[in-house]
Amino acid sequence: MAKNKKVLYPVVFMIGITIVFTSVLALINEVSAERILQQSRLKEQSKVLYAFNIDYGETGEDIIRQYNQFIEERQIGNQIYYVRKSNNEVTGYAFKIEGAGLWGGIEAILAFTQDFNKLTGVAFLNHSETPGLGGRIDEEWFQEQFRDISLDVNDTEPYLIFRPSSGGNVDTISGATSTSKAVLNIFNQNIEVILTEIKGGVLNE
Repeated sequence: MAKNKKVLYPVVFMIGITIVFTSVLALINEVSAERILQQSRLKEQSKVLYAFNIDYGETGEDIIRQYNQFIEERQIGNQIYYVRKSNNEVTGYAFKIEGAGLWGGIEAILAFTQDFNKLTGVAFLNHSETPGLGGRIDEEWFQEQFRDISLDVNDTEPYLIFRPSSGGNVDTISGATSTSKAVLNIFNQNIEVILTEIKGGVLNE
């Protein structure tokens, strides 16, 4: 009997420890879930403002105030999109897009002028690219080069092209060619879908 107790004791002890730590983790998750959701929401709002080139300040209150002042959320089908307004006039549209990067999914915001003739800007929401290499896609210099790019191109050319190729309008990231190409493919493919399949429905709302 004593031997059986010696065998059972560590088993019971480990089960007890597991229950305690599982309960603690569940409690932490429950308590922090709302705050995590709020931070995720703030991040998305700040990225939408950045893509539209709207200054959003430094605090959460600044972001919320600017977002509520300039941005309206609408839905077409199952997709939420963002409308920029100024003095009750629509001045642009933005869409959340995604695609496959080198190491995982890439999520971003693409913003357009109200006539869809120009790309106002882009902002990256999430990615898994290598820090210091492909991860540099969310650096300001890389994102800023997508401001005010004309989308009035012929049917045989992509909307975004790397320099120094003919018609090039953006620069690649040195040492991160694969990620750079993935980003351009994601952007060009989604721009095409937005302009050919979504634009009409948005403008007719």
